[in-house]
Amino acid sequence: MKSLGGAARNKRGAGVGGQGTASAAPKQPQNFYSRAEGDGDALDIALDDVSPNPFNDLRSMGDLDGLARSIKEDGLLQDIVVMHTTEFAKVWPQQAEGIVTKYVIAFGERRWRAAGKAELPEIRAVLNNAVAPKIRRVLLIENLQRVGYTPMEEARNFHRLKVEEGLSYRQIADELKIGSTQVHRRLALLNLPVELQEQVDQGLLATSNAVKLTEKLETADERSAAWALMSHSDPEQRLKTDAAIQAVLSGEVSTAAEPEVQNVPVQRAPEPAQSQGEEEHTAEPSDEAQPSAPQVAAGDKNTSEPRGETKTVTKPASPLPATDRSARERNNAAADRTEACLHLIRNGFVPDKKQLGALFARTMLSPIQQGPAKTRAHVWLRAASREVLGVSDSDSYFQAVLSSGNDELIQLATFVTALAASEIRAKDNRRQWDRTDAAHVEFLIQAAAYRPQTEWERDQLSKFSVAFPTDEAADAATV
Repeated sequence: MKSLGGAARNKRGAGVGGQGTASAAPKQPQNFYSRAEGDGDALDIALDDVSPNPFNDLRSMGDLDGLARSIKEDGLLQDIVVMHTTEFAKVWPQQAEGIVTKYVIAFGERRWRAAGKAELPEIRAVLNNAVAPKIRRVLLIENLQRVGYTPMEEARNFHRLKVEEGLSYRQIADELKIGSTQVHRRLALLNLPVELQEQVDQGLLATSNAVKLTEKLETADERSAAWALMSHSDPEQRLKTDAAIQAVLSGEVSTAAEPEVQNVPVQRAPEPAQSQGEEEHTAEPSDEAQPSAPQVAAGDKNTSEPRGETKTVTKPASPLPATDRSARERNNAAADRTEACLHLIRNGFVPDKKQLGALFARTMLSPIQQGPAKTRAHVWLRAASREVLGVSDSDSYFQAVLSSGNDELIQLATFVTALAASEIRAKDNRRQWDRTDAAHVEFLIQAAAYRPQTEWERDQLSKFSVAFPTDEAADAATV
């Protein structure tokens, strides 16, 4: 390396195998710097004395061969910018591990790589150590503007800017010259289950539909269930995004894992009897009743079925682990509560001031997502024939309600939305119940004569000293 205008590098003497003459006096050791290098200095640096920046994305390199030809013909038209590795390491010690060169590139890695292809021994550079503390943020933003990232890659980089750099949605949008809505929607993609993120990465799930799943559905299971309906193997049975969301929210499909069904040879021996409560883990019967195959003694070749024929049957269900039974009972309880909520809406229930105040307190003081609550409330209103405006989109419906000036309609929409928010919270299998969830069920017991049918829900209510009705019919349902 030499500073521009400095002396040429000293050359070593011969002195190989006794040839040449040693100097009469020993040389003083040469200083590493001919003078102190400071920010703004223009330098000529050997290419192998520079390392690429670990924060840069190699996909931003573009056509290096074309740039190399241009550098050979016209020279380097713009200097690169470098930092001292020692200064870079003070801020980014982990990223600096393994870097042994004196300099790290700040900006201009593409020009540096092209100069190597053009076989230049040195490259012109400007020193800028002051950029080291913010180099990660600067390069992230530069790469986002230059590299053709997938939506999921954009989402992950936006997340890094938000979490690691502390930028707000607005600041990210201003840096990238995009709308803050786009930033919000990209980050929403990170709420998808991993398998759905992969579908977005592969272009199989459109970004707009993926965002809609995050806005309208609350849990990962619900979003996965909706995607299963949207991507059904039979094109005739595939649902569009809105229809799939409505099917999940209305309870038309289960978000629980489906039983494993395999193609196995028909067994001639009688199947083991199922234990009670396992019906949901067996295959559904087909629309047309199939005659049962006659039992044949072992070794009897005169069967009614061709030898080797394969049919789809379901393996006998094994006893459920306690965790699986609890999950199933929790899902069943959620379905029962949904029916109780619909009962209130259909029958025009009007809560008193105390009930309404408690319901609003649970809704406003607990963390909820308004989008899924409004969507579910709209589904319930339509299912109960109480949606009188004929608006198919939930956001447009609630805007129309507010604009109507109809106090009764506004109160109904507000009540049902708060009810939906409480039910979404209680249904979320990712969290443990608390007093707020128990209070939600207590309200349904008082207002809709709701009877908890599952052992799991009764245990939860007992933990919070919530009284619930018991009778022989309810007890029999849990046996």
